[in-house]
Amino acid sequence: MRKHPLRLVTAVAAALALVMTGCSSGGDSGDPDTLKVWWWETDDSALSAAWKQAVSIFEKEHPGVTVKQELKTYEQMQQSGQLILDSNDTPDVLEYLKGNATAGVVAKAGLLTDLTDVAKTRGWKLDNTSQDVGLYDDNGLMGSGKRYGITNYGEYVGVWYNQDLFAQHDVQVPTTLAELENALKTFADKGVTPLALGSADYPGPHLLYSLALAHMDEQSLAAYQRFQGEVDWSAWEKAATTMRQWVEKKYISTDSTGIPAQDAGNAFIAGQYPMFVSGTWWSGQIAEQPTFKTGQFLFPGNELHPGSGGNLWVVPAKAKNKDLAYDFLEITQRPEVQNFLADKGGVPVASEPGSASSAMGLLVSDRFTELLSGDNGGLALYPDWPVAGLNDVLLANTTNLVGGDATPQQVVEAIKAAYDAGKPTS
Repeated sequence: MRKHPLRLVTAVAAALALVMTGCSSGGDSGDPDTLKVWWWETDDSALSAAWKQAVSIFEKEHPGVTVKQELKTYEQMQQSGQLILDSNDTPDVLEYLKGNATAGVVAKAGLLTDLTDVAKTRGWKLDNTSQDVGLYDDNGLMGSGKRYGITNYGEYVGVWYNQDLFAQHDVQVPTTLAELENALKTFADKGVTPLALGSADYPGPHLLYSLALAHMDEQSLAAYQRFQGEVDWSAWEKAATTMRQWVEKKYISTDSTGIPAQDAGNAFIAGQYPMFVSGTWWSGQIAEQPTFKTGQFLFPGNELHPGSGGNLWVVPAKAKNKDLAYDFLEITQRPEVQNFLADKGGVPVASEPGSASSAMGLLVSDRFTELLSGDNGGLALYPDWPVAGLNDVLLANTTNLVGGDATPQQVVEAIKAAYDAGKPTS
C-alpha cells in the first residue's frame, strides 16, 4: 500500500510534538534526584492504580528522589516511539508496545537497554511464559534471545456482555460460533445493534483476528506469528467474509468506521450495546460502571484467543538514571503491587493465590491462568505483531471492510501483501 504523505507528515509532527512536550515539562532526566516515568494507561484503569502504588512505594524507599510521571497515549507510542527513543529527552522508564513490529524493531536498533544481566543479578523471577514478550533475538523477533523488557500484567481478548440486556431479550451465553451468531441475530431482529465496535482502532483487527483463529490451530498460528511454515490465508478470508456478513446483517454498525476504541468501550459501558469484543485492559472501567451487571466469555468455539503478557516496561538506551529505573521495575513485581492489581480487576503475572477480592479480579485472573496453562485454550498473541507496519494496514483494511469499500478478498490480499513485504529474509 502507498503511504499517504499527509499521514507521514502527521506521524512526524506527532513525534516532534511529543518530544517537545517532554522537553518543556520541566525536570531534567539527567537529574540524579528525578526518575522520569511515562505510561499511557488512563487514571481509571487497574494498571494506572497499581503503578501509582508502585510510584508511592518507590518514593518512600528513595527519600529525596522525585518521580515525574507523564501520561502519553498508545497512539503516540505506536506512531512515534522509535523517534522518541532515539531523541535526547527519553524518560528513564517507559511503557512500550510488545511485539516484533514495535519493541522488536527498537531493540534491534539498539534503542533499548539489555536487561538480561540486570534481571539475573537482581534475581528477578521471570520464568513465567507471559514474560516471553520481553525477549527479542538479534533479528527483533519476540520470544527468545536477550531481555529488553518486563511486564507485570497479562491480557487477553474476550467478549464483554451486558447481562441485563441478555436477560431482557432471553439470550443465553453462547458456547459456539453458531450460537454466537444466533445471539447476534436475536438482538438485530429486535432492532438492537449487538456489537460495539471501534473499526478505526484496535477492536476492528481484534475481531477479525478472533474470527480467523476460529479456523486456525497451533501449527497455522506458528506459521503466522513465527514464520514457521506457510500461512493459512484462507482462515483470514473466511474471517473477513464473516465480518462483512455481520455488517450486512446489522450485527455491526457501518458508523463504527470512524469510532475509536475508547468511544466504543464507553458506549458499551453506557449500556448502548449488548456486547463488546475487547481486552482485559477494560476490566477496571467496566467493573466500576453501576448501571448493569457485566459478564465476560471467551470467543465461542475458539481454542486460541488474542492475548499475551502485557505491554513492557523498558529502559531506553539513552536513559540517564538506569539504576533508579531498575529499582522501579523491581517494585512493580512485588506481591503488594501484584495483589493490588488483582484486587482492582487487573491481570497480574505474579500475584498470590486468592489475592483478588473483587468478582472481576477473580474472573480475569483465573481465566488468564487457564489460558497460560492451556486448560481452556491458549494465547495467540496479536494480529499486528509479526511485521512492522502491519497495524496500520490492518486498521485501514478492517475499516474498508466494515464500510463496504473493499471486498473480503481485497482486504486479505492487502494484509498478505504487507505481511510478505515485512517478513524477515533470513
